[in-house]
Amino acid sequence: MKETLANANFPQDSEGRVYHISVKQGEVANRILTVGDHVRARAIAKWLDSEEEAGHPTFIHTSQRGFLTITGRYKGVPVSIIAIGMGNPMMDFLIRETRAIVSGTMAIIRFGSCGSWTDRAKLGSVIVPRGGFCIRRNLDYFSENPIYPELAKTPYLISGNFAADEDMTSRLANNLNSTLGPLEEETKGAIGPVVTGGLNCDGCSFYSSQGRIDPSFWDDNKNLIEDVRKVHPDVDCSEMETSMLFHLAKCSVKQKIKAAGCMQVFADRVGNGFIRPEIVALLEPAVGKAVLDTLISTKVEDEMDSVGTVWESVKKPSPV
Repeated sequence: MKETLANANFPQDSEGRVYHISVKQGEVANRILTVGDHVRARAIAKWLDSEEEAGHPTFIHTSQRGFLTITGRYKGVPVSIIAIGMGNPMMDFLIRETRAIVSGTMAIIRFGSCGSWTDRAKLGSVIVPRGGFCIRRNLDYFSENPIYPELAKTPYLISGNFAADEDMTSRLANNLNSTLGPLEEETKGAIGPVVTGGLNCDGCSFYSSQGRIDPSFWDDNKNLIEDVRKVHPDVDCSEMETSMLFHLAKCSVKQKIKAAGCMQVFADRVGNGFIRPEIVALLEPAVGKAVLDTLISTKVEDEMDSVGTVWESVKKPSPV
C-alpha cells in the first residue's frame, strides 16, 4: 500500500481512487469490457481508436493489486477494457469499485473462457448465456463441527438464476454471428457456432465446484454436474465470473447496471478436450471486436460528461 486511505468501510485515497483497482472518477467509462487475462485485454485494446483519432492519449493503468484498466474510444465512443484476474471476488471488486466512481447507467460485458457442459458447444464455440447461477462449496459439510448441521448435508450449494440484460445479450449474439460466420467457414468449423439461450454457472473454484476430480483432495463432487443439471437442466457452461456479474447487476439499487457475457469454449467437459492455441489466436480478436461493437450501440442513461475525464478530447485546432 502506497497511499494514505480513508474510510475502512469503502477505502479510497485523497484523490478518490478506489482501493483495489486504483482508479478514480473520470478514468473509467460508462461502457466496460471486462476480461480476466491482461494479454487478452491488451490485444482487444488494439481495436481502440488511435490517440490521433480519439483526440486524447489512451489511459493505461495497472494497480498494485494487478487490475489493468485501459480507457479510450472505439469508433468515437468512450469505453474501458479492464482485466481483473479470476474468480467471483475479483468481479466483486470490479463492480463495486467502478460503480463508486462512475455516474449514470453502466453497461458491462464480460468476455471470458469456459468449460462446455453440452454437445451444442464444442471447442471454439462462443456461448452467450441468457443468465447464470453460482455453485458454492459448502464448508460446513467438510467441517467436524458445522455451525448449522441441518445445512451441512450437501457438499455444494446451487443458487437460483440471475438474468442477463436481454437487449444487450441479443445484440451481442447477433454481432458475434456476423463476425464469426466468415471465420467458421475459413477454419472449416474449428471456430463457432455461437450458442445462445442457455445458462452459465460460476464455480467458487476452478476445480471442486466445477466438478473436476482431484484425487489429492476430499471434494465429494463426483455427482456434482449431474446434481446441477437436475436443478438447471439448460446449463451450457461453467467458469468463475459471469454469473457474479449478473448477480451484482441485479443488486445495484441506486444506479442501473446492464450486464451481458460471452465465453469462448476452451475446455470440452463432455469429450475432455482443450482448445488449440492457433484457434484462440483467431477467435479472441474477433470476439473482442463484436463485444466492443455491442457496447457502443448500448444506450447509457445519464452518461458522464467528457470534461475532466481521461477521454476528453485535447485536439489542438488546425493551423489557419
